Amino acid sequence: MPISALQRDHLENALQGHEAALRHNDEPSSPLRARVHATLVQLGRDENVLTLLSDFMDSPALVDELRTNGAAVLRDRGISLPEDVTMQVVDRYGGDPPAILRFVLVMRSLTLFADWDPRTGVSVRARAPFE
Repeated sequence: MPISALQRDHLENALQGHEAALRHNDEPSSPLRARVHATLVQLGRDENVLTLLSDFMDSPALVDELRTNGAAVLRDRGISLPEDVTMQVVDRYGGDPPAILRFVLVMRSLTLFADWDPRTGVSVRARAPFE
């Protein structure tokens, strides 16, 4: 099942917000903030990543392969994650869906989670240094 139109719209709106933040000239952006926005745009605009997300929704075998050998799956699909980004499958025992695909961005003391939930789509959240 491909990414739904609603999920794609939500993702596109989020990406446009990050792109607007990169273009915003009224106040200087910190280099860290600019890198965060640029990295999220790079991930979200990568057609190979989007294909992976679609396939993740349909294939329990792919979920297992990502869980056990994610680096090989990424390499075989021509995906090179941006610097400071890792990927992991997060199991949600008893949850629906049973797993989400998480991209983790760590820059200095900031950790960002960009999650793909097959049911609800993309979400991004930051973790404070003390969590």
